Amino acid sequence: MDQIDRLGATVVDLGNNLATTEREIVEMGLRLAGAGKQVGMSEAQILAFSGALSSVGIAAEAGGSAFSKVMVNMQLATERGGKELQAFAKVAGMSSKEFKQAFERDAAGAIITFINGLSKVAKDGDTAIGVLDEMGITEVRMRDALLRAAGASDVFTNSITLGTKAWDENTALTKEAEERYKT
Repeated sequence: MDQIDRLGATVVDLGNNLATTEREIVEMGLRLAGAGKQVGMSEAQILAFSGALSSVGIAAEAGGSAFSKVMVNMQLATERGGKELQAFAKVAGMSSKEFKQAFERDAAGAIITFINGLSKVAKDGDTAIGVLDEMGITEVRMRDALLRAAGASDVFTNSITLGTKAWDENTALTKEAEERYKT
């Protein structure tokens, strides 16, 4: 509750700058919050992903759960290693070790790198659907969420920048308001 002002500022800023509404961002955020927090995402990053996902037309009821599952699968892959980690890393254009380190350091950044890689697989003669199938990601909602994300990977990058900036700027605005109230 002590961060509610930052939360509000971030939701409003994302709603004003993305092709979605504040309500859709909050609904998606509620579905992503648990998995997002478990993988180490900040509140601003969770809201930014929520804004990006709802901007590409993914409904919270279906897409939120599906994308949460993607986050959990990445987390498990980085913990367990093996073929699953290799698959995520390959799409992201990294070694398994590099992807693991990237995910542990900045899960949101690693997810975006994976999404960007998925958007570029056609250059290697593959299709995103084929790559996801090889990875064992065959559930319709998960595949749809990732395909839409890959088709608009720049929206995710932009949304993270917007969300983080809005969260951070709120601190400065709050301090400024406190100074004004003193006078």
